[in-house]
Amino acid sequence: MKHRCRPATRWRTALPLGLLVLLCTPSLLAGTQHFQAPLTAVKWEPSAEKLRCSLSHHIPLYGRAVFARSAGHALGFSMHVKQGARREGDRARLRSLPPGWRHAEDGLDLGEIEVRQGNTPFQLGEPLARRMLAELQKGMYPTFSYRDWADARDLVSISLPGVNFRQAMEAFTSCLAELPVYDFADYRDTVVHFAPGSDELNSQARQRLDAIAKYLGTDPAVKKILIEGHTDDIGQYRDNDELGQRRSLAIRSYLQAAGVPAARFELRSFGERRPVYTNTTDEGRARNRRARVTLLREDTEQANNQQ
Repeated sequence: MKHRCRPATRWRTALPLGLLVLLCTPSLLAGTQHFQAPLTAVKWEPSAEKLRCSLSHHIPLYGRAVFARSAGHALGFSMHVKQGARREGDRARLRSLPPGWRHAEDGLDLGEIEVRQGNTPFQLGEPLARRMLAELQKGMYPTFSYRDWADARDLVSISLPGVNFRQAMEAFTSCLAELPVYDFADYRDTVVHFAPGSDELNSQARQRLDAIAKYLGTDPAVKKILIEGHTDDIGQYRDNDELGQRRSLAIRSYLQAAGVPAARFELRSFGERRPVYTNTTDEGRARNRRARVTLLREDTEQANNQQ
């Protein structure tokens, strides 16, 4: 008996040619599921949020595909699905396939990828995310395929059509170009200096703290903000301890006013006990009148606890 390939009504879209061949393989006809937006309804949605750019596409009955980048982080791709992956160790295949009407073109095998348990099974780093965007700009259909997560009997495929894409991609690219460049190393340690006997923040200090507050809004891995107040050796020992504390409090208050949660702070005062320069010169004393702001990430905390 000969098999005839008759895609079901829900496939009444321009299927990628490579996928059409795969779905028409006799051994697979009994169990195939394909998810793709109809060509008349394909919509790519760019979004420019605070410190984050995204480009997303809704896949009927399946979920949403999202390209996104936040300030200080790499571009990535994620697939958010209605029914999450259940099994450990599953793998999927990612291919870039030509639409059915471009039958003379070859597809591109982008390799095997990990399937993660839960409702975000596909999470790809920057290299693959950029390659997928490049393929979409060429009008190709990046397509994921895997055995279903229920009992592995069906072949499931999801295609992202490179249709109505270029204008949305232009908006996404413009948003990416305007994202500030943040790097944890640039904000991990900050030293703020003060006038003699003062806990008042100068304009340079406020500008730096504004930048720290913005960075903290992009990096959820920062779990603690350690602020250490210091003084020179002018004045009484106890008074300098109190002055160091007031300097730490001034920085905490400023960052809290900028939206940083109070629970993330740890304050210390060393007064005049830890000079970094000699207190015998005006220049040395000026450098010792300081507060140090240190951002501690979750991985840093874990490493310190293991030592």
